[in-house]
Amino acid sequence: MADSKRIASGRVNAATLTEQLEEAIRVDILEGVLAPGQRIRANEMTEHYGVSATPLREALQRLAVKKLVEIDPRLGATVAPISEEDLTDIYDMLSLLDGLALERSIKRGDDAWLARMEATFARLSEQIERQESITPSTPDEVRRTVGLELSAAHSAFHEALYSACDSPWLMHFVDQLRKHAERYRMLTMVQTGGGILRNSRKEHEEIFEAAKRRDGTAAVKALQRHMSKTVEIVRSGMPQIPSSLASGG
Repeated sequence: MADSKRIASGRVNAATLTEQLEEAIRVDILEGVLAPGQRIRANEMTEHYGVSATPLREALQRLAVKKLVEIDPRLGATVAPISEEDLTDIYDMLSLLDGLALERSIKRGDDAWLARMEATFARLSEQIERQESITPSTPDEVRRTVGLELSAAHSAFHEALYSACDSPWLMHFVDQLRKHAERYRMLTMVQTGGGILRNSRKEHEEIFEAAKRRDGTAAVKALQRHMSKTVEIVRSGMPQIPSSLASGG
């Protein structure tokens, strides 16, 4: 496991500590520090994160609800494995729900919504440029950091796109699916070197410009093209992920 990561417990209550721990483990799963299919050993985890068994157990239960961790009463907890079938299912559902959320936002969005889109698109463009500067000699730690920051900017832009849809339930399901989708993106980026296989900025600009001019049909089509390209790239990268990661072996 990576260098020890202590959770700042300080004066926080038990609920806050569990939330902090849940987020720390989630990020480690996203980065691949905790690999798909890896057995989660309580004694190693409590030492690594500097917590007791109780918040660890509660954090793992929360992550199990979000399908990032699997808990077997006999064998304990493991990081959820990945598969091509799961990838396809996630993006099929995400395409449907994202398209609906985008259409609703375009109909309901105001000037504040437009401003959020503009700000997050500018940030995303900056992070894409950073990612494009990665070379084969870039250290893994730098690649992971850039990947996480790009992931955050990517999520922020898509959240801004849908933020005017006025449906908390729809956004809840979109958020859960997007976290799983980002996991696949990050794993292939870390394992295959993050090569630039697309014009990501142009894809997002097409979505942004169509949404800005209130063209729901064009925006959804651009979004679906973007997601199809993502699935194509992630699927092509999956065979390069070590079999121990892909199968959980």
